[in-house]
Amino acid sequence: MLAAAGDKERVHVLSVARTFKRSWLDLAEALTRVFERESWQRWGFDSFDAYRRKELHIKKNTVAKLLGSYRFLNTTAPKVVERTRKEPSAPVPSLKAVDFVMKAAERGAADRSTMKEIQQAAFNEGVDAPKLFRRFKQVAFPVSQEEKNDRLRQQLVNAARRLANLIAEPDAPVPHDTAIAVEEALGQLLESLE
Repeated sequence: MLAAAGDKERVHVLSVARTFKRSWLDLAEALTRVFERESWQRWGFDSFDAYRRKELHIKKNTVAKLLGSYRFLNTTAPKVVERTRKEPSAPVPSLKAVDFVMKAAERGAADRSTMKEIQQAAFNEGVDAPKLFRRFKQVAFPVSQEEKNDRLRQQLVNAARRLANLIAEPDAPVPHDTAIAVEEALGQLLESLE
């Protein structure tokens, strides 16, 4: 922002972008306090969920992700939360980046050193979730040969069903004898896969 100080519009956009990035953390922290203190009762709501739905109009899954990500960040990297409180210009990891780190930790596939590297990238360097995924997918979320085989099997089943449905269309430009032969072959394929 200092480098762009001569351009008010550019500084404004940078300021709004920073506010946007840190807003998830501010909202998550506020929601965590409301949840833990049960403040919603004082405000006349029967439950936290009723408060979320009637006053905030935020989806249940969104609130769950905000609360979970904030708790995880506050537990595993409290210095990051503290840094954002003390330094308004400090980088704030995106919600998706925190979610990636949390899921990687839950999966438990990455060793301690790699998890520290993932946290460093997400929490201190501001690497966004897609880059984290590309960089650490293989070590944080390894796919077993069985999972690869299951995924391929399911893709083959889906493709065979789709082709069978297309061939069965009355207006399909496929000769009748060929359509029957293909449908029979697809039926055999599906039997062998399922």
